[in-house]
Amino acid sequence: QLEAADNSGVEPGVIELVCGFSTDVELPEKVDILISEIAGSIASEEGVYATIKDARERFVKEPRNPDSFVPFSYETWGAPGTDLCHHSGGSQ
Repeated sequence: QLEAADNSGVEPGVIELVCGFSTDVELPEKVDILISEIAGSIASEEGVYATIKDARERFVKEPRNPDSFVPFSYETWGAPGTDLCHHSGGSQ
């Protein structure tokens, strides 16, 4: 991660990496934008909603401004389906 920041072409001192869980770290100052990774196949997986809400409230200068975080929203889509092989006892 540090190597990617060093090789990004961004002026030194603009990017500062803080390692650790967002719920455990403190930042020296509030930030302009929160960028998060949605991990997992379901938008609410891994407690992401509570984690992002905590980070937004503690770290972002304007936590109510939708331009202050990326992604702004996320959703999970689903559709009913069936596995014919599973329901036929393994043979078709």
